[in-house]
Amino acid sequence: MITQPKPLPATNAPQEGFVLIVGLVILGLLTMLALSSMRDTTMQEKMAGASRDSGLAFQAAESALRDAENCITGTTDGCAFDAAANDAHFNEADAAFPAHNTLFNATTWATIDPPGDATPLEGVPSKKKGDATDGVNYIVRKAGTVAGEGDDGVAKTNALTGCSAGDCSGGGDSSSQAIYEITARGAGASGAGQSVLRVYYRY
Repeated sequence: MITQPKPLPATNAPQEGFVLIVGLVILGLLTMLALSSMRDTTMQEKMAGASRDSGLAFQAAESALRDAENCITGTTDGCAFDAAANDAHFNEADAAFPAHNTLFNATTWATIDPPGDATPLEGVPSKKKGDATDGVNYIVRKAGTVAGEGDDGVAKTNALTGCSAGDCSGGGDSSSQAIYEITARGAGASGAGQSVLRVYYRY
């Protein structure tokens, strides 16, 4: 004997939409997670770009130091220290020399144009490439003069060379030498990172 399945009992209970509410809550949580992930990705990209700019700025500043040294020594054609003709060169007591607290301000460097051509660097702005500013720049100030042996400056020469009387086979420089203060600035492509270095160069 075959029995027929009993039909499910019909109910007239009202639908309360509980499943819809749960679905909307889950959808909202997933949306918040997606937005948070997008913000994290954007933040990491900005941090990576800033880190790259800072690295490029430091390399540009070091390159500017080498350019300044080559100019002082005359290695670069048409370039030599000349405080009267070059707006990037200053004498020791020159009142036009930028104040220390302005050296990190980009506008301080906007009008400074050292002689010679800056070493081109990939990713660093340059006016020659059509950019508004130069990412490789420097200023030089003559800080003083050190007397050599011929100018009764044996003690000064020994102090600079680390020699004392009788223990240096090469002796000392018999002529006076100038001390130059070189301040170099490097900037990345976006301008978010900059580096300012200062060294003293004897020549």
